[in-house]
Amino acid sequence: MKKAIPAVILLSLPFVAQAQSSVTLFGLIDAGLTYTSNAGGNHSFTEQSGIQAPDLFGVRGVEDLGGGYSTLFVLDGSFSLNTGAQNGGGIFGRESYVGISTPWGTVTLGNQFDYMYDNLSLARWGNQIPYVSLYQLPDGPFSKLGAPLGTFDYTRIAGGQATNNTVKFTSNNYAGFNVGAMYGLSNLAGAGGTDNMSSFGANYAAGPIRLDAAYTFARQDSINDGHDGIRNFGLGGRYDFGKLALDALYINTHNTFNGAHVDTYEVGALYSFAPDTYAYLQYIFADGNEVLTDNKSHQIGLTLDYLLSKRTDVYINGIYEHASGGSDVFAAISGAPGTSTTGNQTVVRVAMRHLF
Repeated sequence: MKKAIPAVILLSLPFVAQAQSSVTLFGLIDAGLTYTSNAGGNHSFTEQSGIQAPDLFGVRGVEDLGGGYSTLFVLDGSFSLNTGAQNGGGIFGRESYVGISTPWGTVTLGNQFDYMYDNLSLARWGNQIPYVSLYQLPDGPFSKLGAPLGTFDYTRIAGGQATNNTVKFTSNNYAGFNVGAMYGLSNLAGAGGTDNMSSFGANYAAGPIRLDAAYTFARQDSINDGHDGIRNFGLGGRYDFGKLALDALYINTHNTFNGAHVDTYEVGALYSFAPDTYAYLQYIFADGNEVLTDNKSHQIGLTLDYLLSKRTDVYINGIYEHASGGSDVFAAISGAPGTSTTGNQTVVRVAMRHLF
């Protein structure tokens, strides 16, 4: 049972070359019923998909070249289970890349996630991540920040959007350390200094403890004609006591043009009642500066998860957020079906998930 849902991590982690050539189809579906106390001014009862994990379908492959070298590729798409529609602008709009693995590390090119997601979500949570809901990621009253997806995923740890035209190098592990660097090209003639992205990351793991760091600066054409953008950096980690694992995270998000700034703090705990029963409890505090009229949000969330089999689980989410500040104050739980018209929002969900 312990190996069941943690396999979900493999659907999102950077590809690790195996010992032989292969092509694998993979997927994940998640569906359930959600109650929201205030979504656009009214309470709602909706069917939502892709909350505990995104609905995915993809193909990945590896060819062993010998001598510690191999080629690899990933074509990964996200879709809405309830409508069948593709998310992300294409059949493989989530991630699509090709690369080569060497004795020193892996180089990949294509549409890829940066190290805010790789290090501060996938690596930091590790085997906890199957029990962390989309609802338990940062969101809130920070629309004036100017992030590319609005208030959703302003920290970049939700994997809300990969970056086009990237080249990425992630080193192998050395004495528990690994590092990485990534660059996204604008692909526009004469615009090499605008509309680009750079990202760096570092991880350390030793026994029950791990530490993770990441930095990303993404210039956007909507911010000062691509000369400025959103800069994120963060530090986090996890300590595993056995049945109990504790995690913590700090993220600094800054608009380099208008000075809007949010400091986000998170602490969480995963407890295993049994090999098939888990609970994840988390608290997030996000603090905006004067450009954001000192808007703030407090959020607490609980996920209870029960494994029915090696590939199927059922779960319950309960999330509450309170927002306050000077103006334009609203509660916005990540992934909720709508933004609250007040400073408070509650979401309760019952659902199931299946991977294949």
